[in-house]
Amino acid sequence: MTSLIQERVVYHVSTGRTVMNGIDAATAVGSHPLEWSFEEWTPEVLERAKALVARNEALNSSPPVGALRE
Repeated sequence: MTSLIQERVVYHVSTGRTVMNGIDAATAVGSHPLEWSFEEWTPEVLERAKALVARNEALNSSPPVGALRE
């Protein structure tokens, strides 16, 4: 298991490789998946990130069951 305090390599889509502490790296990748990655950016990594964002948007666009009932 990776510690959240230990340094971790992450990759920015335009500036490339950088090192952050684990919590900042996890936050960057989780909050900005089209900008930051734990893997070097390739067309496949970009497609996976876009698919993840599209999936999350689809899941979050549906109202909870019963939310529209009065």
